[in-house]
Amino acid sequence: MNRLILLFTLLVCTAQVAADTRYVIDDLTITVRSGRTNSHQIVKLLKSGDKIEVLSELEENNKQYAFIKFGDTTGWVLTQYLSKNKIARDRIAAIEAKAKKITDKNASLKEQLAKLQAENKSLKSQRNKLNNSAQNLDQELTKLKRVSARPLALQQSNEKLRTELATKTSEAKLLSEENANLKDRDQRDWFLTGTAVTLGSILFGIILTRIRWRRKSSWGSNSF
Repeated sequence: MNRLILLFTLLVCTAQVAADTRYVIDDLTITVRSGRTNSHQIVKLLKSGDKIEVLSELEENNKQYAFIKFGDTTGWVLTQYLSKNKIARDRIAAIEAKAKKITDKNASLKEQLAKLQAENKSLKSQRNKLNNSAQNLDQELTKLKRVSARPLALQQSNEKLRTELATKTSEAKLLSEENANLKDRDQRDWFLTGTAVTLGSILFGIILTRIRWRRKSSWGSNSF
């Protein structure tokens, strides 16, 4: 019977609104009845902060009533006990929860910042080590360039000395040949000179012998 009355009431409501969400106001327990008057059966008790769905509203005897749904329960309540905003307790709890999230996030960010600072410090240390290593490598490279330049200079000097030695050897060979030629010439000149002297001596001896023979012959003819 109550359900039929409730259905009839819904059909004759002159003021219907689209369903929206509302909350039971602070520090209050209200009754949900099968009808709009206090003589109707209580079907549910709602506490402050309970979230309900308003299906329709109407005015009767200068009072505003709302037909609501809470879970599987439907019924009538006075609109004055409803609010479109969450109660202060829930808002404070939400704010506190949000603040806790921000605090936790801030702590997490601080932790991440500390890790990043530590990583940055480690990277700076590694960079300094790499810079020192690069400087040492540059110094070693400079030394190697100097050391490698010495063999190159020695090689160039050796090549120059080899060239000079080849030139001197060639000159010495030419001088040796000239000396050999001069020696042969001197020996030939001495031979010719000796031959000439020998021949001169022989010729001089022959001439001298003839001169003496003529003198002797002259002396012999004079004696007769």
